Order: sequence, then C-alpha cells, then structure tokens
Amino acid sequence: MQSHHQELEHIFKLRRDNPPMQIAEYMEPLKQRTILLYGAGAFGCENLSLFRKYGVQPAAFLDKNAKPDEKKMGIPVYHPDDIRMTKEFRAECQVYISITLPKQIMNGIKHDLAQWGYSRIEEVQTITARQILFEGITDENPPESYVEEQKEKINLAFALMNDEESILTYLSCVKAHLLRQYKNCMETDYPCQYFDAGVPLKNDFSCLIDCGAYTGDCLDAVLNRYGYIQSYIAFEPIQNNFAALSKKVNQCGKSIEHSYLFPCGVSDQTGTARFTLAASASSISDQGESILPIITLDDAIKGVPATFIKMDIEGAEPAALRGAANLIQRQAPELAISVYHAANHFWDIPCMIHKLNPDYKFYLRSHTPATLESVLYCTC
Repeated sequence: MQSHHQELEHIFKLRRDNPPMQIAEYMEPLKQRTILLYGAGAFGCENLSLFRKYGVQPAAFLDKNAKPDEKKMGIPVYHPDDIRMTKEFRAECQVYISITLPKQIMNGIKHDLAQWGYSRIEEVQTITARQILFEGITDENPPESYVEEQKEKINLAFALMNDEESILTYLSCVKAHLLRQYKNCMETDYPCQYFDAGVPLKNDFSCLIDCGAYTGDCLDAVLNRYGYIQSYIAFEPIQNNFAALSKKVNQCGKSIEHSYLFPCGVSDQTGTARFTLAASASSISDQGESILPIITLDDAIKGVPATFIKMDIEGAEPAALRGAANLIQRQAPELAISVYHAANHFWDIPCMIHKLNPDYKFYLRSHTPATLESVLYCTC
C-alpha cells in the first residue's frame, strides 16, 4: 500500500510539472493522417462529429455490415476487407475502433483487423475520454489549485479501495484524468459489467433497482446469469427506451415475479428536470431541450427490501445517491454505481457513499478502455 501511495504522490507531481495537453492540440497531428473509424453505429457517428469539430476529416467508416455504396454523414462505409482498400493503404492508415466493448471482444476485433492487414489500430476512447470534464468546471484542464483542493478526497477514496485491482484501477483512472493521458489504462479481465466483475457480492437480485434501465440490457444480463428476479424496479425517462423496456419485461414471463416500471429519471428531488437527448445517451442538463419527470429513490421505494441498486444515469449519480440516502443508510443494498461520467466522480462518489454508510466496502472496475464504463461496487 505504501508504494501505491507513493504512486499517487507521483501523479500529483507529474500534474504540477507537466500541464496537460488540450484536446485541440492533441488532435492537430491527426489532420495529416488518413483516419478510418471502425464501427458505423451511433457511437461511431458521434466520434465522426468529434473529429470534425477539431478539423480532422476521417476518410471512411469500416463496418462488417457495410452495404454496397453505403454512406453515413457524407463519408463511405466499407467492409474492412473491401478490395478498394489496398494492402499499402491498410498498412498506412490509422484505424480507430469506435465501438464500446469489453476487452475480450475488443481484442478479437483487433486480431481481425490485423489479419486484414491494418497495422495502426487504437481505441477511439483514448480520444473521447478527453471530453470528460470535472463536474462544475468548464475548462478541460482545471488549474493546479483545483487539484490541491481535491487532494484530501482523492486520498480518502484511494484508502477506501478494498482489493489490488481496485487500487490499481483507481490509480490508473486518476492519473489518466489529471494528466489527460488515456492510453494503456487499467481495464478488467472480468467479463460482465455489474454482475461478473470479480467482486465479492452476494448476488442477491431478489429486488433489483435499475436506474437508467435503457431498453433492458441490465435486465438481460441478470436473467441470463441467474434466471429469476423476484422484484424488478426500473427507472427510464426516455419515452422510446421506456417502451422497449416495457415490451421486454412483458416477454420475460415468469422470470420476473413483480415488475414496477417508472417513466422518469432519478435525482435528489421529485419533480421535473431538463434533459439533453442524444442517440447513445441522454442526461440531465440545464441547457436541455426536453423537460422530463424525476423522482428520488427515497420517495419511490418504501417498505421494499431493496437488495441491489444499479445506476448508470449519465452523470446524475451523485444527485441520485443523495436522493437515496435513507435507503442506503437503513437497508445497505449492494450498489453498482457508474463513476466515469465526470472525472471527479472517481473520488467524490466513494467519499459520498462512505459518509452515508461507513459499513460499505468498495471495489472499482473499468469495463472498457480509457477509464470508461468504470463502476464502483459497494457491499457490506
């Protein structure tokens, strides 16, 4: 532990001695490269917009499901083995994988691309992670005075990590965000976010509270592994997602004994909030164009023996935890909380939960590259 503490001090020193590079400066050399984006889905299109924002013009998408003469956002979509991609072109171009995937699947894609002759391959998340800000700060790289103010919480959250992988993951994520360097970040080998992460959870999903239920991906993961949920309580504010979630629950039959679905978000108050809607994610935002209902878990969950709470709500996790204070203090359900939507959530959220209930033990796992899909697991 002492050597790890020294590593944390070394990170602070590096931050003082080497101010982080801005994303615009980082993107400048890419203007001279031939860039291909592997994956033409919603995330790939978002990344195309990101590259264009900084003056980088990717030449094409690569996608194994490419259709003849297909285009997206004004650029062609090719199968990676399209004969128009010459051997020399494949060797020289830079491919960014623009799909969010666990390590094992990502490694398979890299292998396939290498077999097709592509030699320069990176995950686009090493770039997109640079957009993650520190909550309440609009500057990509806050001043050194901010880091000094955060040190006490950064050190406290570090001390709360309960196993070696959590410690190494925490150090990796703090270093990446403070230095804005996202290559070779720690990523877990465990196969399933939330439910198979090498964490000593009780795996009691008899009453699962799913905050940010989307279209039921979390529900699928639980039922695929455990086959049955006694009570499923889900919150999803986006109308189309909620409709798909409701349909999926209907199809589950006797795999779920009781289902309670709420077409709203979770926060620290009950009422309404502005949401920014996007193709791959939607979030509470003062500048949002849509007004949607929100509720606190303490208002919604009464007299129910909650056993597991999952939250992936695009940065609203601290507010939702404040709105679940009584539930966390009195029932101590196991928690799986996303901490990657703001850089400071890696230390703010563990400190907040520890203050609410000091009996929790904390485990941290990053389920994709570059600090993304990082989840804090809490169990008593």
